[in-house]
Amino acid sequence: MSTKAEKAYLGSTTFDAVTAAHPHMDDPRFLSLTNQMNHCLLRFTVFARCARELGEEDTRCKYQYYRAQCACPESQLEDWMEHRARGSCHMD
Repeated sequence: MSTKAEKAYLGSTTFDAVTAAHPHMDDPRFLSLTNQMNHCLLRFTVFARCARELGEEDTRCKYQYYRAQCACPESQLEDWMEHRARGSCHMD
C-alpha cells in the first residue's frame, strides 16, 4: 500500500512499473547507482537487528547479510562486523 506522498511522487506509475524499468534494482527506494550508502546502511541495519533477535545463524539473518554484501563494500562490512564483535556497533 502506497502513501499519499509516494503516489504523488510516482504520478501515474506504480512501484511495479519502477521495478520493471529497473530490474537490476530490487528496491525502488534506492534507484541511484552512484550513491548506494543509504542502501548499504539499511541492509546492514536489518541484518544487525535480525542477528540480535534471532542469531546470526538463522536463515533469515543469513539472507539479510547476503543483501548487505550485495549493497556494501566488503571493507565496510568488515569494519561494522568488528564493531559488532566489540559491542560498539550503533546499528545493533
